[in-house]
Formats: sequence, structure tokens, C-alpha cells
Amino acid sequence: MRIRTPDRLATRLSVSFVLLFIITFGAVVAITLYYTQRTFQTSIDDNLEGTATTVEERLAQPNADAHQVVEELSSAAQFILLTDVEGRVTNYSSNLTSGPLPAFVHTGLTGHETFRTFKARNTRLRSVRFPRYNGDTLSGYIIVASPIPEVDDAIQSLAVLIIVAGIAGMSAAVIGTVWLSLREARPLKELTDAVQATAASGFEQGIPPSNEGSLETRQLREAFSALTERQRETLARERAFFADSSHVLRTPLAVLQGDIEQLEQGVYGKERQEVVAQARASISTMARAVNGLLLLAREPEAPGSSWEVVDLSALLDAQVAAAKTAAPTLGISGEILPDIEVAADPHQLRDLFGSLIENACHYTPAPGSVDVVLSRIEDDAVVEIRDTGIGLSAEEAVHASDRFFRGGQARRMFPAGSGLGLAIADRIARLHGGSLELLPREGGGTVARVTLPLLA
Repeated sequence: MRIRTPDRLATRLSVSFVLLFIITFGAVVAITLYYTQRTFQTSIDDNLEGTATTVEERLAQPNADAHQVVEELSSAAQFILLTDVEGRVTNYSSNLTSGPLPAFVHTGLTGHETFRTFKARNTRLRSVRFPRYNGDTLSGYIIVASPIPEVDDAIQSLAVLIIVAGIAGMSAAVIGTVWLSLREARPLKELTDAVQATAASGFEQGIPPSNEGSLETRQLREAFSALTERQRETLARERAFFADSSHVLRTPLAVLQGDIEQLEQGVYGKERQEVVAQARASISTMARAVNGLLLLAREPEAPGSSWEVVDLSALLDAQVAAAKTAAPTLGISGEILPDIEVAADPHQLRDLFGSLIENACHYTPAPGSVDVVLSRIEDDAVVEIRDTGIGLSAEEAVHASDRFFRGGQARRMFPAGSGLGLAIADRIARLHGGSLELLPREGGGTVARVTLPLLA
């Protein structure tokens, strides 16, 4: 059966930490006890080997009494036996009151020292069997043994102490982990609630900033906040598009519907031509309005994605020439600095300056003038379109780029205007990293100033 993984972050962190702590602590305890036991055992072995070496040296002296040597070097906690090469006991210390140690000394006789742990007379003993040589000939063995119950008791006490300390440390660590996990999970829970509330409000409600939680939690909140803001802007563009479409297309659609009804009634002759021309004009108006609305509503493109090097001087020369042909009653002139190049979408720039020049001609009664001036200021190309038309007040100039905004005189002069031309021009300028300003002109008229970054 598969074990179900906890859902809550705090529970996962706590369980994971406890398991990791148990595994790590168990490994540390095992290694510590192992090396502690080895250290104690090595200490005992060194002591046994030292005693056996001393016995060998004493026995090697002239006229040495083996029994006396064994008695002098033995103690209450250390037993000494001497055997021949066959393993038969030849002498042993008197503290072995019950006789020699068990017959293990007879097994595995070799010419090398060996250590062994065994149990005898209800006592665990550690022993060394040390070979004796007479010249190059093995003459027997020296066996030194020592009880080691105190070593086991010390290791057991150490194990109990480590386990108790480990349990106390694990308890403190678990409590701290649970507290820390709950503390770190709280900002995530708040972020979840904020995201759900934002989604439920149709992204009208934003995600408030917060300095709580870890760096990763704050970065996640900032990412969600940016995503929410971007979604809000997208929805705002969509709503504006539908609202603007309804606003702009209502009148030409009504006109077009009336024209179709007249055609259905069978109008003929000159009246029919007027109706068709009016229908064609309404369709043209709707086409321009839809194109403008799509430009205003679309997502901004990455700068330079469809750009190329544009000779702004040549473009404006062509625009001025076209304007002279379209408005022969106006004094249209160009003061254009040559060889000015920018990185841009040439089609959008033609729409931008064509719209501004057409707008200036449209609202300048004959015999007024429209001047197009191109200059260079530091790293920017500056285009000014100066007219002597109906002009704007300072307050109207502030809102001139707003959608559907039209000054009072403009509405009276041309009631059918949509109010989208300057908004579209401003959008194109900003898409190219520039700006559009509408300023009242001294002596009457308007100055439309477009600033674009020069080609680097």
C-alpha cells in the first residue's frame, strides 16, 4: 500500500526533518559507539601487549624464575599464563584461583601474537597470546588476559547519554522546525488568498506588497503581482476595445443601415449615387476606425521586432509633397534637416506623420499655413508640425491625445470626427520609444511635437 504524502508544506518539512534527523543521529551514534569501543579496546590491547613484552624481557634474563616473574607482573585485574609450543600451561599467576584459563590457548597455535575476547567464569576477558622465542626457535607463549566489564558499562552509559541528549535535541529541533515551517508557510497562504481574491474580482483587485517571508516568497509575490498587473492591462485593453468599437462604429453603422434601406426602396439616378457614396464613406470610416482601435488595443511588440533603418528626412519630404497636393489652398512648407535616420516601422511612421499633417491641414482654414520642421537635439530627432489653425487651449492640449477627446472648436467645425487620430499617433510614438506633445502656438494655432530616438 502506498503511503500518502502530506499535503501541507509545514507537515512535509516537519516529517522530512524528523526522518533526516533520526537517520543522521542514528548514524552518528553508531559511528561514535563503534569508535569509542575500538578506542577502549585498543587501549586495553596496548596494555596487554606491553605486559606480555615485559614478561618476555624478564624471562629472557639469566636465571629468571618464571613463577616469580608471573607473580610480580600479574595483578587483580590482569592474569598471566605461560605455555609451551604445544599450548600446555607451564605456569600461571596465583590470582587464577580456579586454575588456568580455558583451553582456548591450545587452539590455532601460530608464531604471531593474537588477540581474543571470550567469557570465562561469568566474566568477559580480553587476552593476547604473545609468542616467546629462544633465538629463532619458538619456545612457547605468554598469555595475558584482563576482564573488561567496566569497558562495556562505560560504553552503555555513553550510549544512554547520547540517546537521551539526542532525544532532547530532536524534540527541540522538531518544535523549532514546526514553528519555522508554519511561520514560512503563512506568507504563502496569504499570497494564495490574495491571488484567489484577485481572480474573483476579475483582476480589479491587485496583490498588495509584503515584506514577510523568505526572499523566494517575496520574489514569488512580486512575480504574481506583475502577472496580475499585466492581466489587468490586457483585460483593460479588451474592454476599451469593445467599448471604443461600440462608440466609434455606432454612427457609421447607422448611416450604412439607412443607406441600405434606401437602396432597397429602389432609389435611382443622382440620389442613388449619393447614397452609394455615403455608404462607401461610412465603410471607409469604419475601416480606419477599426485599424486604429486594433493598434491602440494590441499588446506592445518587443522593440525592434519589425523595425528597419528609416530615412526620416526622406519620409517627411514625401509627406510634405503629398500634403501640398492634397491642400493646395494652404501654405505648406518643410524645413527638414537631411540624413536623419531612425530605427522604426516605416508604415507606422507614415501613419503617424501623415495623420498629424492631415490633422493640421484639416483644422487650418485657408489661407493658413502648415510648417513641418525636422531638427536634431542631442540623441533625438524632433519633428514639429506647426499650423495656424483653430488651435487648442492649454487645458485641451493636456487631453488632446486621449481617446475620443476633441476640442470645442474641432467639434463645431467637423462634428463627424472620431477623436482617435491623435491617440493613435501618440501610441505609435510611444511604441518607438518616443513621445508626442500638443502645444498651443503663440499667435494662434497648434504645434505637434514628436520626439524619436536617433539610430544608435
